[in-house]
Amino acid sequence: MIKISKMSGKLHGIGAINTDTTTNEFCIRQKDTDTICGKCYSHRMLSTYRKSCVPAFAHNSEVLSKTIIPEQFLPRINQAYFRFNGHGELINKTHFINIVGIAQKNPHCTFTLWTKRASLVRGQWVPDNLILVFSNPRIDRVIGVPRGFHKVFNNVNKASGIAQNCTGKKCLDCLLCYRKDSGADVIVEAVK
Repeated sequence: MIKISKMSGKLHGIGAINTDTTTNEFCIRQKDTDTICGKCYSHRMLSTYRKSCVPAFAHNSEVLSKTIIPEQFLPRINQAYFRFNGHGELINKTHFINIVGIAQKNPHCTFTLWTKRASLVRGQWVPDNLILVFSNPRIDRVIGVPRGFHKVFNNVNKASGIAQNCTGKKCLDCLLCYRKDSGADVIVEAVK
């Protein structure tokens, strides 16, 4: 039912459930702004060399956002670390409820969810194995962890002089974002 992606690049070795940024209304509204969304790697990739991923990601968008999926139809994840939205963004509250359901079904796995849509997650119960990462939309404005989140991911321009702690390692070799006890809740990466 839900399609699982094998990620590449710095995410190599971490599975993901992705959705389609090219049809997500939130993403479409943001892609021409001066926020990090205006430099969206996903839009760029899905409209060029990763076009073949669009049907699977669009399928996930539809399945995850339309109805709450019964537990028996949620996927079993056989990994220690897993990512929601390697590509994509939360579509609606139903999407978030289904993510929580997947995490609940797989208590042996640590999940991370990156989102800019704080209003969809704030005040909601999350299982202990789901790490909520606020994806700060503003470039060069490093912020602390917002209420309702475990971590924050900030982007800065390389020339900004702002120190970075996400510096190109493979995520599996770093795990700052994937472990609550990593010692860093404020993550900073250079815009790509």
